[in-house]
Amino acid sequence: MNVFFVCGAPKSGTTWLQRILDAHPQVCCSGEGHFVKRFTAPVAKVMNAYNAGLAMEARAVYEGRPYYSLVSQAEFDEIARGFILARLRARAGAETRWVGDKTPTYTRDLDLLHRLFPTARIFHILRDPREVAVSRMAHSHRAGVTDALTPGAEQYRRTVDGAIRYWTEAVRAVDAFSQAHPGLVHEVRYRDLHADPVGETQKVFGFLGAANDGILIQQIAAATSFEAMAGRPAGQEDLSSFLRRGAPGGWEARLDAHSAQAIAESCGDLMREKRFVA
Repeated sequence: MNVFFVCGAPKSGTTWLQRILDAHPQVCCSGEGHFVKRFTAPVAKVMNAYNAGLAMEARAVYEGRPYYSLVSQAEFDEIARGFILARLRARAGAETRWVGDKTPTYTRDLDLLHRLFPTARIFHILRDPREVAVSRMAHSHRAGVTDALTPGAEQYRRTVDGAIRYWTEAVRAVDAFSQAHPGLVHEVRYRDLHADPVGETQKVFGFLGAANDGILIQQIAAATSFEAMAGRPAGQEDLSSFLRRGAPGGWEARLDAHSAQAIAESCGDLMREKRFVA
């Protein structure tokens, strides 16, 4: 099976893109596997400790001629690759040709994922950082942080600072990877996906080489629309729902002038490069 990964700054629409991908009969896209943070990184520590123990015993017991060699990078990669593939394939069906996982923070792990899966495709969903900041505020508010949407409050400022940092880091990391590995990254703009869900969804599956005929794509776009998933029109906000608003824009009503200026100053060059501002 072919492998892909979905990433993007948190609250950029990665879950929406995951659901679109998972709606295709030839594609299985699971979510939040966090394979690097929760598996490969901890296992690497175990392997390092194991190797340290082997080296100590080789010196102390076997005079430098141990029975076991140290675990190599290739052996570790084989273990990590096998685990990830098994997890990705767990939900796959008879028609499945592509398996993938959506974890936003894979933007930090692209080189490692590429080492494990050299032909894996990468989807990067990109959203206006001002919208990302507001979505992060609403997410914190829904989780019980009462002042997350209160301008001037400490949590409000911290959320904006976090949005700036993670958005800038994510965009730069994916751009660098894309330049180093042409043809492996497909960028999806949240705004474009909302404006033309059929056309953008067709491009998504075309990138994979999965079937993308008109009727199938229209069905997927309809089934994964905000209205179908949330049960209300896009743009109608519900702060208690994970599917809060489902439409670009609207940040002006939530973002104070100081925060908007901070984002413009910190992210301005990238925002212009990515066509969020003139």
